Amino acid sequence: MESKRKHEDEDQEQISPKKVLVSEDKLLSFFRWCRETNLRVSSKVLVTKSGSSANYGMVATEDIPEGKCLFEIPRSLLLSPQTCAIAQLLESESSSIESQSGWVPLLLALMYEYTNPQSKWKPYLELVPEFEELHLPMFWERSEMEQELRGTGVIKNVDRDLEFIEKEFSGIVLPFVKKHEDVFPALCQDFEFYKKMVAFVMAYSFTEPVKSNENGNEDEENGNDEDEDEDAEKKSPPMMVPMADILNHVAKNNAHLSFDKDCLRMVSTKPIREGEEVFNTYGQLANWQLLHMYGFAEPYPNNNYDTVDLPLQILYDVAKQGKDEEDLQLLTEKWQVLQDMSVVVDDAAIILGTSGILTEEEAYQTLKVLCMNKEEFAALKENIGWMEVDDDISLKNSDISKLPKEWLEILARAAKEVLKLYHSSMKEDELLLKLENFENLTPRQQYSLYVRYGQRKLLQNLLNLCSQQPVN
Repeated sequence: MESKRKHEDEDQEQISPKKVLVSEDKLLSFFRWCRETNLRVSSKVLVTKSGSSANYGMVATEDIPEGKCLFEIPRSLLLSPQTCAIAQLLESESSSIESQSGWVPLLLALMYEYTNPQSKWKPYLELVPEFEELHLPMFWERSEMEQELRGTGVIKNVDRDLEFIEKEFSGIVLPFVKKHEDVFPALCQDFEFYKKMVAFVMAYSFTEPVKSNENGNEDEENGNDEDEDEDAEKKSPPMMVPMADILNHVAKNNAHLSFDKDCLRMVSTKPIREGEEVFNTYGQLANWQLLHMYGFAEPYPNNNYDTVDLPLQILYDVAKQGKDEEDLQLLTEKWQVLQDMSVVVDDAAIILGTSGILTEEEAYQTLKVLCMNKEEFAALKENIGWMEVDDDISLKNSDISKLPKEWLEILARAAKEVLKLYHSSMKEDELLLKLENFENLTPRQQYSLYVRYGQRKLLQNLLNLCSQQPVN
């Protein structure tokens, strides 16, 4: 873990409202709160609307070298179930607020502090966006989602979220709040208010990774380290981090939140020029995930983590096209074997990214089984579904054209079927991307357009690769 650095006095200053280009009372109140609570911010950065990609952001006021601490947040300012004013209550009744999401304790803490006029975090919580400012699809009208996001994968995830949120609210949160009506005001029994708190946690919270070291002890690590082994990494429950959540996200970020023993620090990961915005990263997220969880998306081709799903069900459907009754029966048996092998599960899909097919093993197994002849399939069944993966097979862009012809045909037909799922056409979206048309779109329409267009470009690239002749 990176050691805590000492900061030179001339590079650190208490936040001064005079340096802020925005005049909103709530924002200025937050800056005063930061000054009073020793949340230290470098003189080299400025929180502002001007020069930011979103409502607010942080901009460099002079050139910043790599490895510079941009601001430092004392751990005492982190808002969590352990630091809130009702920490003792949440701890004493922790068994009754356990949830699958793990968010309920923080949500109860937020609900209490948000409705408490004397809250330690009042100036910070007053910055919670209003519903109309949140572009998370969970707040959209159904017709708007269908119009803008059909085929992207966002709608089914929103539906799943809303069902889950309602279940935890009615089954855990509401009974707890009613039991403690002397602690929680009536507003905390309102589901729409609860949804707002969920959206706040979804879009603005941070989790601190915990990594086991060689001695079996747990070490705290930086929450955005892309080189860490995700399978070995555990994550603690979410918490709210004042100031850190003001930074906007891009895939090619230039700053990184570091977790130290006594504080959290935002550190530059590359040189940042004067006037450039400081960007954190929320992780390697596709555009549809960014819109779903955070309410925005990146324009093509900026997001090198963008993806699109090719549902395995669609691969199965196109594989059946033009088959006679005997072949259809064989495909039905193959599909059952794939289910028995746990390759085909609910919502199973091949994930296509900018570098090629990311879910190589699932794609390989599905395509190989669907394209087996009778003898090969009989041998597979005798081995109880065990199949050796060919190490020579690569599903990266540079190698896709080398795949067997029948595999390429299934991939191409599946890509064409997915392209039909969108509400608009590629030509219509390309027209909307033209500046004079784009400026007339709402933010929600713009972000949805980014999602659709990026996915279509990935699908079109796959089609191009499937039609190429392999080079010997």
